[in-house]
Amino acid sequence: MQRLLTLETRRESQKTLILTIFTSFPVTWLYLALGTLLFAFYGQNPALPLPENADKILSHFTVHVLPAGLKGLVLAAVVLASIDSPLSSLSSSFITDIYRPLIKQEGSERHYLLASRLSVACFGLLLAGIAWLCAAGSGRMLWLAFKINGVTAGSLLGVFLLGLMTRRVANRSNVVAMLFSAALAGLVLYLSEKGMAPIGWSWVIVIGTVSTFTLGWLLAPLEARFKK
Repeated sequence: MQRLLTLETRRESQKTLILTIFTSFPVTWLYLALGTLLFAFYGQNPALPLPENADKILSHFTVHVLPAGLKGLVLAAVVLASIDSPLSSLSSSFITDIYRPLIKQEGSERHYLLASRLSVACFGLLLAGIAWLCAAGSGRMLWLAFKINGVTAGSLLGVFLLGLMTRRVANRSNVVAMLFSAALAGLVLYLSEKGMAPIGWSWVIVIGTVSTFTLGWLLAPLEARFKK
């Protein structure tokens, strides 16, 4: 849906939606064909072990049946399909918000393209290192990601609600509110993990949202006074 908003006219958006309907059929057919083939394969080989959960049949087949080469190819496809968008977003944000205005203000488009590609590789190595360190310390990666996201997601939601529900909107006060709330959420999460605060980690995002909204609402009039 976000990509449709980048089109110039409504007519082009309508054409894109219509084409999406027709192009989704081959993808759906591929999923159905893959499931049918797996059903037929295990039906012809009843001696092979099956996973307890039928939803894990594809990953079970990949790990236990496919040869090493195809197994690596499928694993690479899964990883690339899940990390290409985050890496592109990180690279775009770095080049647009940091590198271009602060580090290299006058450069050719080719230079920025090369810098963008290099930043993708750097961010990929950085995230891989973080994942390796986290996996060595804890096996519950999904919950760890939720906890880390809760520290910053509350600030974003608080600013969104502040702009949606009130007219007190000020850039600098919002930045201060977001930084303070992220620090507060991080502190609450730390105390919760250490058993020093009787509160679940799922409340971190609620605390961040409320504190961002409240602090941004209180600081906006002060910023307006200083501007005058």
